[in-house]
Amino acid sequence: MADTIQLAGTWQAIEGMRFGLQQASVMGTVKLGSAATRGLALLEGALQAFVAEPLPPRRPDERDDIRLLSLFAFVYAAVQREARIAVGSGGRVQAVRAATGHAVAYSVCLPIASADAGRVAVEWACRLCNALLVAPVNQQAAELAKRRDEVLHLLQPFSSARVNTYNITLAAFRLGIPVMLFDPPVLLLGTGRYSRWMESSLTDATPAIGARMARHKNETSRVLRAAGLPGGVHQMVTSADHAVQAAAQLGYPVVVKPSDQERGAGVSADLMTEQSVRSAWELARQASPNVLVEKFAPGATHRLTVFQGQVIRVSRRIAGGVTGDGVRTIAALVVEAQQTESQRRAQRRQGVPRLALDDEALGVLAQDGRAASDIPAAGMFVRLRRRHNINAGGSNESVKLDGVHPDNLQLARDAARLLRLDFAGIDLIMGDISRSWLETEALICEVNAQPQMAASSEPEVWDRVLRELVGPCARIPARLLIVRDDRVHSHALAELIAREEPDVSVSCGAGLWVAKRRASMPFESGFKAAQALLRRTDVNSAVCLMTLDELEREGLPMDRWDRIESDEKPAPGSKEGSRLQAVMATLRAHIGSARYESGS
Repeated sequence: MADTIQLAGTWQAIEGMRFGLQQASVMGTVKLGSAATRGLALLEGALQAFVAEPLPPRRPDERDDIRLLSLFAFVYAAVQREARIAVGSGGRVQAVRAATGHAVAYSVCLPIASADAGRVAVEWACRLCNALLVAPVNQQAAELAKRRDEVLHLLQPFSSARVNTYNITLAAFRLGIPVMLFDPPVLLLGTGRYSRWMESSLTDATPAIGARMARHKNETSRVLRAAGLPGGVHQMVTSADHAVQAAAQLGYPVVVKPSDQERGAGVSADLMTEQSVRSAWELARQASPNVLVEKFAPGATHRLTVFQGQVIRVSRRIAGGVTGDGVRTIAALVVEAQQTESQRRAQRRQGVPRLALDDEALGVLAQDGRAASDIPAAGMFVRLRRRHNINAGGSNESVKLDGVHPDNLQLARDAARLLRLDFAGIDLIMGDISRSWLETEALICEVNAQPQMAASSEPEVWDRVLRELVGPCARIPARLLIVRDDRVHSHALAELIAREEPDVSVSCGAGLWVAKRRASMPFESGFKAAQALLRRTDVNSAVCLMTLDELEREGLPMDRWDRIESDEKPAPGSKEGSRLQAVMATLRAHIGSARYESGS
């Protein structure tokens, strides 16, 4: 069709990198009809209604056909990121030939985190762009919105289970730090001696003892209080009767929660009656056999995130609820809230709405003297949850560091240091965080050794973490040598190893040589061998050998190289010469500085 984008042929995914991309890729053919670019302005004006990210700016010299395919690539990546699939930006578009009917075929290479997710996203990008190229958005908005929800549902199985892992991967892309999935869900950042591990916000420097203590709220509280810090006052309980007895001794209101769970699982707060304590014990017991009853502390929960001894982020948690407009009932406001994109996204993940007029919400309303049929005044916030967690329908708002009293920042640093944690989330409950905890009521209800930071709106936070974790250099010097199949098994390999400097390590399908010492068994390919070498922390500099076959089949094991060269010089125009030239065209963008500077 003259006015459409068409996917053609078979799209091939490879594990390695090419055309300058920072991750695995999928490559295929896209055809543009002769009149497709006529709808470009219409497409640019309408896309923002269906894509959560701002459109990439147009380059001054960008042709209409390349701009159209760039938007196609943008939609492809953005819809995956909306589904929390870590796909970087960019891609490669090149016109290859004119096709029947004056359509032009383009070779397109796109980044992937999952080949199956990539196929879903490619088809959606094609469908959406085609629809917006030919008709005004208001004529098809409902149908396209429905299809978009269907696509996001299809992408859900490929979504990163941990929001931190997703954000760390995107931060690594932004900073140019090599990143690979080492052993799910562990990420390897950097190469060789500069490489570091992260599993969510756990690092390879997080102490096991401190992390174990932080997993158990009763242990954390005991350690904090022994140091004179405001840990929780509570009792471990073994039954509903025991929980009621503990609540009476501590004094109402109380909190009932598992001692060893995170993200608000099984937590019930601000309990005022014996029956509510019994129900809360049953809920907590479903999450863990280790249940405690704690004296309730009034105020808002503030998460102070500490990394390497400094508070890098503060947020205030707001319990799930609705804000009145003076016209609609609480019930109507809840229905409207369920239609927001954040709530719909959560429902797609969890299968049920985070915010609803369920038993918990009705109980909170009754405790506060309200009913679902009430009409709250304009601007009045009505809470519907007993806990502040995002998983319970809550929200976070950022607090500027200069709005936090210095004593409270120091308290967070002290709590993290007490448990020897390099990364920690300190949950501090108090009414006014601009006042010192020494002068007002305050409670550290939890120290999290693996803090979640849903900071997509604050990418600079993760950028700072990765800069400080990896340091001023993320990469060892590395060269890629393209060899013939028989070269890696010949005496020439020994000669290569012998002439390298002592601190240069070598990889090939036959194995690894670290500082001239053989250090591995053979590998199934030079690609796998190179990955293994670049992961080792005893490697200061690398020479990685791969064959043309391996590069064509698997791509590059790393995104940037100091040099890429071939030990063979085939005659120009020969079959091998043409192959080498074609492969080098896919690799050229990967040659350059192998240095990452923390201020870049």
